Amino acid sequence: MGMLVDGTWQSDADRTMRAGAYRREPSPLVTVIDGDVRRALGAEPQRFVLVASASCPWSHATVIALVLSGLSDAVPVQNAGGPRVEGYGLLPDGPLSGSRAVRHVHQLYSMTDPAYTGRATVPLLWDRQRDTVLSNSSADIILAFDVAGPGPDLRPEPLSGDIDRLTAEIFDGLANAVYRAGMAERQDEYDLAADRVFATLDRLEQRLGDQRFLFGPALTTADIRLFATLVRFDTVYATHFRCTRKRLVEYPALWRFTRRIYRMPGIRQTVDFDQIRFGYYVNDGRHNPFQIIGQQPDIDWDSTEGLDR
Repeated sequence: MGMLVDGTWQSDADRTMRAGAYRREPSPLVTVIDGDVRRALGAEPQRFVLVASASCPWSHATVIALVLSGLSDAVPVQNAGGPRVEGYGLLPDGPLSGSRAVRHVHQLYSMTDPAYTGRATVPLLWDRQRDTVLSNSSADIILAFDVAGPGPDLRPEPLSGDIDRLTAEIFDGLANAVYRAGMAERQDEYDLAADRVFATLDRLEQRLGDQRFLFGPALTTADIRLFATLVRFDTVYATHFRCTRKRLVEYPALWRFTRRIYRMPGIRQTVDFDQIRFGYYVNDGRHNPFQIIGQQPDIDWDSTEGLDR
């Protein structure tokens, strides 16, 4: 996968695979989005840039939060993607590409910390005034957009603890577990991860059986994060990541939930199935050496069946 070592990109360096098992390392980058930054997000248009990849579910969740927050005109998005020659590349025609000699996301990390050692991940919030990464935590970026923007409150204080706990469960049991299944180089590790994925889906299916969203009638940050994983499930996780036991469309409540969010104003425009398939099949894992991109499953995302429930 490649990573930065003392501020220098090394394509052969990798600390995510350990004895045939995928393990996501926490980022060592010390960042914070404080009250001053949150106030400036809307007050200083174009100062901050969200760097995100259309293929990455964590990036996708921050883009959705940006859209729902009402800050899209103030905070532009720099898309990252293409073949990962040195990790994520900055795609042309973005607010950061072309204005400086920056072609790769890892260069933004090195500009922030010249001695940085670790993966150069997305999403990240870039401050063009100070030339620094303010945060590469999707949770912190989502919260900042939610607090700073005029949109609906996606993390109401009375529910904040419950939202955070469920978000952690979704990460461990689904969002990260699909990667553990897909990247596994041992049968026991794959089986353990796949079992966890479908046990989590079963619990979420039951939870959503008689309500619109995870916490009732109103959308929260937990719903956004779950959507970003589920919208990719049949396209890449059930295929490329070998989570083959069931498809999303076989879970009536989860399928209804995902389509309901997909049909919300501005959301379908954030979903790019071509980039999702390219990002996974071409760039993730050594089990597709010929980089054959699987076809998009035949799914009717415009179906309204059951949405009135």
